[in-house]
Amino acid sequence: MILFLQILGGLAAVALGIYLGGGRYTQSQEEIEARMGVGKPRRAKRHFMWLDSLKAHERGSDRRRTRQHFQTAVARDKDEQD
Repeated sequence: MILFLQILGGLAAVALGIYLGGGRYTQSQEEIEARMGVGKPRRAKRHFMWLDSLKAHERGSDRRRTRQHFQTAVARDKDEQD
């Protein structure tokens, strides 16, 4: 009996969520854009950590130079395996 009531309560909660979440949009697209603003990209925050002073500074060009690219293998035909 308790399991039935839990299932019934869960279904009622889902139905209530769909009912409350399915409202209409009363704002026009222009009002939404005016309220959202211009939309400038955010800059990454640089946090100082004392451990950074202990490691050697590696330049970005050095990191890019040593980057490994994907190695692709060419599939062989079954006839050539003999």
